[in-house]
Amino acid sequence: MTAIKIKEEHTTILDFSTGRCSKNRVRQALQTCEMVSILEGKDITDLTWVINDIKVGMYTVRLYLLPDSAPGYRKLKEHGDFEVIIFDTYGHDNIDLQKDGRFNNQYWVSRNFFGGLRVKHLVDIIVHCKRLDKLKSFL
Repeated sequence: MTAIKIKEEHTTILDFSTGRCSKNRVRQALQTCEMVSILEGKDITDLTWVINDIKVGMYTVRLYLLPDSAPGYRKLKEHGDFEVIIFDTYGHDNIDLQKDGRFNNQYWVSRNFFGGLRVKHLVDIIVHCKRLDKLKSFL
């Protein structure tokens, strides 16, 4: 067995912090956005795991792609399955979606385990986070 040390890199693939955010605009942005999950270097020991973030106002939606996705995939639709973790950027803590009152009534929360989400769910997640960002009533 061989152990390989993998570097970690954070990238923001989309930013919905400013301007209006409709479902159609989010869907179009997700279809055109390119992302990478693993960057390969010159040799097998030079690997970089890319963590893809989507910024939505005060929230950061982090995409976790399944490890069996091929490194040649560039579009989110090609990856297929994924799961998300939502961070509150002011607190820098991940939000427990099952227990938090802002998210626990959403239908996509029950699908957010081991790659149960698709692009259509991500559109709803981004729109919901944008709606919550406009409220900011709990600050």
